[in-house]
Amino acid sequence: MNEKEYCIKVGLIIRELRKELTGKSLCIFAYENDIPRSTLSRLERGEAEWGIVVLTKVANGFGCKLSELCKMLEDKLGEDFTFIDE
Repeated sequence: MNEKEYCIKVGLIIRELRKELTGKSLCIFAYENDIPRSTLSRLERGEAEWGIVVLTKVANGFGCKLSELCKMLEDKLGEDFTFIDE
């Protein structure tokens, strides 16, 4: 899988988690977590790469730590993907 495919998959997972965990629209979630709406929109569509600051804000918006968000992403991306090798 190439970078673009990962960006798209991670974006779709973030969108799914945003809806499941918060029930908030993209606009409300972005506003409440100090993320530009256009940035969050592009990231959820896989049109931009995720940065550590935005991922941390997303994790905080989900009520979890960045490490917990990474674990959720790993679980949803499957066994072939890890953020951190053990």
